[in-house]
Amino acid sequence: MRLKRLEMVGFKSFTQRTVLQFTPGITAIVGPNGCGKSNVVDALRWVMGEQSARHLRGHLMEDVIFNGSESLAPTGMAEASLIFDNEDGRGPAEYNGFTEIMITRRLFRSGESEYSINKVPCRLKDIIDLFLGTGVGNKAYSIVEQGRVDEIVNAKPEERRLIIEEAAGTSKYKSRKLVAERKLERTHQNLLRVSDIVREIERQIRSMELQAKKAERYRAFKKDLKEKELAWATMQRKGLEEEISRQEAVFKAAEDRLVRLAASLHSKEAESENTKLSLLEAEREISQQQEAVYQRKVQIQGEEQSLDFYKKDLAGLRDAKQKTESELLQLREKCRDLTLEIAELQKAQEEFVQLSLFEESYLRDKETDLEKIKLQMRDLQSAVEREKESLIDLANQASHLKNDSLAKERRREELDRESVRNRKEESEVVRSLDSCREKRQEKGSALDRSLERAGEIEKETREAINTMEEWARAKEEQERKMTDLKERLQEARSRLGSLEALQKNYEGYQDGVRAIMLKRQREAAFDGVYGLVAEVVEAPESYEKALTAVLGDRLQYVIVRGHEEGMEAIEYLKHESSGRGSFIPRHLSRWERRPLPLTEPEIIAPLLDMVSVKDGFKEIAEYLLGDVVMVRDLKSGLDLWNRNGFVCTLVTPEGEVIDSMGVITGGSLEGLEGSLLSQRRQMKELEGLLAILEAELKGEQQEAVNLRQQMAQTETRKAALIEEGHRLAMERIRLEHDLLQADQEIGRLEETLRMLGQEQEELSTTLRSLAEEIEKCQTEIASRRQERTEREKLLAEQQKQLSRSTKDSERLEKEVTESRIRGAALGERKENAHLNLGNRIRLEKEISGQIRSRESEIVQTNQKMEQIGAAVLATENSLEEGKRALAELEERLDRERQKYREIARQLTEMDEAVKELRPRMEASQEEKNQVQLLLAEKRLNLQHLFDSIREKYDVDLKEAPGDGLPERISGEELLAEIEELRDRLERMGEVNLAAIGEFEELNSRYQFLTQQKQDLEGSMADLQRTIVKLNRICRLRFKESFEEINQRFEEIFPRLFRGGKARLVLTDDNDYLETGVDIVAQPPGKKLQSITLLSGGEKALTAVSLLFAIFLTKPSPFCFLDEVDAPLDDANIDRFNEMIQEMSQTSQFILITHNKRTMQAVEVLYGITMAEPGVSKVVSVRMS
Repeated sequence: MRLKRLEMVGFKSFTQRTVLQFTPGITAIVGPNGCGKSNVVDALRWVMGEQSARHLRGHLMEDVIFNGSESLAPTGMAEASLIFDNEDGRGPAEYNGFTEIMITRRLFRSGESEYSINKVPCRLKDIIDLFLGTGVGNKAYSIVEQGRVDEIVNAKPEERRLIIEEAAGTSKYKSRKLVAERKLERTHQNLLRVSDIVREIERQIRSMELQAKKAERYRAFKKDLKEKELAWATMQRKGLEEEISRQEAVFKAAEDRLVRLAASLHSKEAESENTKLSLLEAEREISQQQEAVYQRKVQIQGEEQSLDFYKKDLAGLRDAKQKTESELLQLREKCRDLTLEIAELQKAQEEFVQLSLFEESYLRDKETDLEKIKLQMRDLQSAVEREKESLIDLANQASHLKNDSLAKERRREELDRESVRNRKEESEVVRSLDSCREKRQEKGSALDRSLERAGEIEKETREAINTMEEWARAKEEQERKMTDLKERLQEARSRLGSLEALQKNYEGYQDGVRAIMLKRQREAAFDGVYGLVAEVVEAPESYEKALTAVLGDRLQYVIVRGHEEGMEAIEYLKHESSGRGSFIPRHLSRWERRPLPLTEPEIIAPLLDMVSVKDGFKEIAEYLLGDVVMVRDLKSGLDLWNRNGFVCTLVTPEGEVIDSMGVITGGSLEGLEGSLLSQRRQMKELEGLLAILEAELKGEQQEAVNLRQQMAQTETRKAALIEEGHRLAMERIRLEHDLLQADQEIGRLEETLRMLGQEQEELSTTLRSLAEEIEKCQTEIASRRQERTEREKLLAEQQKQLSRSTKDSERLEKEVTESRIRGAALGERKENAHLNLGNRIRLEKEISGQIRSRESEIVQTNQKMEQIGAAVLATENSLEEGKRALAELEERLDRERQKYREIARQLTEMDEAVKELRPRMEASQEEKNQVQLLLAEKRLNLQHLFDSIREKYDVDLKEAPGDGLPERISGEELLAEIEELRDRLERMGEVNLAAIGEFEELNSRYQFLTQQKQDLEGSMADLQRTIVKLNRICRLRFKESFEEINQRFEEIFPRLFRGGKARLVLTDDNDYLETGVDIVAQPPGKKLQSITLLSGGEKALTAVSLLFAIFLTKPSPFCFLDEVDAPLDDANIDRFNEMIQEMSQTSQFILITHNKRTMQAVEVLYGITMAEPGVSKVVSVRMS
């Protein structure tokens, strides 16, 4: 998978779409400073997920968007795409089906960012995961920008380790490990929370269990109280029902008396009404007779008036005749005649007034009679309406009674069906009761077995807990021992490593000796050199001072095969100017040993006998120590030397020396020579101690493994016991709950059976009562029908009377109308008389003109006088007949009035009888109302009792059995028991009735959370195993990669430097997961020194050596080097290019450079220029 091309739009100085094609081999990007070459590197890092604007040489991420120039406006978006060639299939497995992998990143000036792989939107994490472990990425070793060389050289060992990890491919494992550790931490936090919740729930369960038991006791007391209060209410119900029955009997008797009195009263009132009707009939007859008398009188009066008129007309005619005659004779008498005529006319006017008054009186009488008739009609109409309403009421009552009868019939059918259902349910309840009792017995047996097993489990669990505590203490002690051993082992290893480093580097030795030994060690030179005297002799710690004091500088003698090798070494020291050295041949010439004064008391032993010498070097030891004896102290040594005069060297254990010539040497041995033997002895002791400690640690670790296995087994057994105990506890709770439910179910079924029996009895009683009520309804319906027939007859009679009254009213209205017409006629005649009178007065002036007309009037007057005379005779005859008829009418009127007075007397007697009955009826009604009120009060008390029981216990007291009470318990005893139960409930205080459900809910939640806790613990164990596995993989891969990279580094460094040596050193050999990586470099001709003391070019070449070693170990698809060759001179640049060309066979190299030699070595050259300030453009040149 190589880099194929880079596309940029609006990225930094590349405002136009820019495409860089990268071919296999070496590609260089060149251009003047500031033209935008490094922007290409920034684009690579940005596409591969760089999130730090500082690493992209900016302050904000928006700085990567083209910000405009003098001629171009800023763009709103930056986009860059990397296209990788995947034809070789070396890309990630999920992209093996693609020949190209295109990674695109866009950034908008609004801050929005987009990522995509093969134009499919993705996350930043997807891109990072794509490059993990490949050596490619925004922080990988495949991109080395400006300043990165110094960062590699000057980085801390822990930071330098990251490059090795990327090459080892452990970065993706570390990423997974970090994810696993974060998951582990979250799981641990969740486990802590769940554990806290479980502990809290365990505490709550204990409290809730007590509350639940208290709630159970409370329920039992409440149930007992309910039963007793229901019993007391049933007793009250019976008493009230008996009282209501007695009051209903009293009420019925009062109602019967009231009905009898009402019937009697109604009978009297009916007779009174009939009498009133007769009286009205008599009144009507009298009125008719009065009307006839009145008509007759009016007729007579009219005839008398007509007679008077006739007589007056006759007299007038006579006067007119006389006047006419006298007018003819005497004109002077005309005025007197007119005066007389005026007088007569005035008299006639007065008579008209009297007639009008009579007519008005007659009209008033008729109107009064009409009002009476109308009043009587209204009463009749009211009576008819009342009868109609009564008939409607009777019809409604009959309908209600019929509906009631039908409803009771339906109710009786329902009760029959309910009775059948009740008997069927009773048989089912009996079967269920038998089944529940069997199940209850089974649950009881299972509970006993569960309790017995729970006791055994609890005992075994306590034993397991005690064992676990002992194992825990043993494990703690074991871990403490292992920690001490590890600390001691680490300390010994550290000390041994320091001593080995000192020995290996020959620190503290003379320069010449050190140069010879280092030359021999590093380059395998000086084959004839065997080592130093200090390396072949050893002494116990108590004699080290003595041996060191005796040998002194001779400890640094270099042992050689012969003098030739010694001369060769001396020539080397001369040539290299590395100091001086002493060389002792391995095989010395024989010399004569002098006898030693071993028998002297001051002598301890010959020193040679107290030291050990390596095989093959005995002669050298004898030469150096053959004449040396150990004395007790300096004083003893001086006494011996002064006494015997032997020629030998004396030495004390404290290192004080007396040579054969008597020279005394002593003092402190803190110099380096004094530490040579001590260092070697300490190294040997440390090696022995390390072996012992490692053996002990291995034994302790084995014991720890065994202990963990035993603890795990015990823990597993304890968990199994706890789980079984919990299961048994839950089973016990379930069984207890099942037993309680079974007891409750048995009680409920027994209660149901008893209630069903009582309901059956009540149904039978209700059926009998319904049959009686249905029969009673049928009787009342027949009674209502008969009453309705009678009332319909009475209504017909009243309607007839109303019809007659209507006719009388019409007749009277007609007479009133006629009277009004006559009155109007009299008025007109009166007006005419008044007008005649006026005319006569006016004619008085016209008399003279009328004399001639009077003659003809006299003739006419005579004719009229004859006619009037005949009319007067006829009127007088009619008047006599009218008077006789009036006398007969008045006699008949007297008889009718006598009859009317008799009927009125009878009506008065009846009214007196009604008055006597009405107070008795009102008293009976009052008695009935009082009984009804008392009955309503009792019924209200009974209903209140029903409502209170229903509200308090949701029980219908009407359906509660009334014969289930023990007869021996009185009401007072029952009340006392109720009060006692109430006191008990009050003493219990507040009771959480929801505790039972809450306890079950808590228990279920406890089981669920316990399972969750176990799942979390399992998840933690899985994650820990995963982390351990990842650590093992990372450790192994890092170790293998480090060793290979170190080997490559040791090979490449001398090649680039033309000599010298360098290597990578771990800061902690025992911790491959966290150890840092140091670089130890020694350029040719220089001593080994810290890399920070190297020159800039040496640092760059060292960093390049490390990078090339990494590339040779794990080649990445491409390598991007940004002016890495800048610090190198021409000689080094050629070696650098040579290495680049060799590695370009396996990896693709892209260089940003200013060096002409590098430009000559590349195959494709891209030039970056700025045609205008701020805008970069690309020019490509193929070199081959």
